[in-house]
Amino acid sequence: MKKKIKKAKAKKAPAKRTAKRTTKRAKARKVKRLSRPEIKRFKKILLEKKKEVLEELNKNLDDGKKIDFNEVKDSVDMATDTYDTEFLHNLSDVEKRMLEEIEFSLEKVETGAFGLCETCGKLIGKERLETRPFSKNCIVCQTNTEK
Repeated sequence: MKKKIKKAKAKKAPAKRTAKRTTKRAKARKVKRLSRPEIKRFKKILLEKKKEVLEELNKNLDDGKKIDFNEVKDSVDMATDTYDTEFLHNLSDVEKRMLEEIEFSLEKVETGAFGLCETCGKLIGKERLETRPFSKNCIVCQTNTEK
């Protein structure tokens, strides 16, 4: 007798994160969505948050330019300036990531995928969106991701 040999399936590479993929998943499941007024309100919140982050990013960049490394200083002053520069740089990285998340959420508003979890495709809780309008996952999926 011939034994059937199962072929090993090649693992697929993780799909690229797109708003369209989330929309397709939600349409397939017929998930409840946010109402138009709610989406408009969250879009306004996202645009305000984007403005705040851009202002903070520009302020940090300006503060970084004010540090003068050519001035004669002792080692403590130089260490403080270096620390301040690194601190401002790290803040800028965080703000840049937040800005990317806000931009992606605004794209999801345009494609109709805003408010839907990228992992399970279900509606993200309004309480979560109120506190973090650029959330990608519902609280259950985010908790599982963090474990």
